[in-house]
Amino acid sequence: MSDPAFPSSASTRRSQVLRDLLEQAQRAAQEIAVAVKRAQVEQQRAEAKLQNLQQYAEQYRLQLAERERAGAPWSQVRDLRGFLDRLAAAQAAQRGDVERSREQCAEHLRAWTTARQKEKAYEVLLAQEQGVALAQQRRRQQADFQEWSLNRRPVFGDSAADTQGSRFGDTGPTRP
Repeated sequence: MSDPAFPSSASTRRSQVLRDLLEQAQRAAQEIAVAVKRAQVEQQRAEAKLQNLQQYAEQYRLQLAERERAGAPWSQVRDLRGFLDRLAAAQAAQRGDVERSREQCAEHLRAWTTARQKEKAYEVLLAQEQGVALAQQRRRQQADFQEWSLNRRPVFGDSAADTQGSRFGDTGPTRP
């Protein structure tokens, strides 16, 4: 039988397994959090690049409109329109990069949320296991105390069977 002063070895093993699982879940959540941060940085870069391409395209559209009003040579107008077409293609490609980076960021966030939920579940299970172990320990201590109180030997003797007066002033039986 196990020592009543200590939790059972099965309880101790369960607690250790839960602590190990909790540590693994915490490490996984931290690793995923780093991946989330990287994905967010990549998303911001992709969005910034798209914004720059849009600004360049707007500037060149203004130049094209200005040159067309000014009656610039057809070759300049044609070259500027070709450049704007390439900028539009670059913007479309960059929109794809932005969408992919958003999806990747969302995927990492979902994985992080799942990892955190798992971590919290292990924390709850560990707390419950520790609560059960503490309750068992208290029950064992209470049982030990009750056993001790029922089986204890009187240290000062039985005062009801004492035939002498007590030195504490009680009025129990006295000797004639």
